[in-house]
Amino acid sequence: MNTFGAKIRSLRESLELSQQDVANYIGCSSKVLSNYELDKREPDFETFIKLCDFFNVTADYLLNRTDNPKYFKEMVLNSQAENLLYYFDKLPEQYKKDVIRYAKLNLLDSKDSDKDK
Repeated sequence: MNTFGAKIRSLRESLELSQQDVANYIGCSSKVLSNYELDKREPDFETFIKLCDFFNVTADYLLNRTDNPKYFKEMVLNSQAENLLYYFDKLPEQYKKDVIRYAKLNLLDSKDSDKDK
């Protein structure tokens, strides 16, 4: 059975991110995130929502109520997002992973910039 911590760790590792990367986004230390991943500590409600948003999964998935991370989650795409998906779909597989990593790192950088203001 996947625990909350195991799911967080698995999601983080699947994105090839460090604990520090995720911790920076959700506003905690890497030690706190490590404790979440080891099931030694549970996040408060606000941090839990940040984790769901960061990994783009539902609360039900992290709470082990479903195995489907996108269960009941719908996304309405604007024209920019549709355009991006169209071109992304045309890329060779070896470039798709690079694009995803680049987007995630830019998201993390933008969150760090917002904190400095």
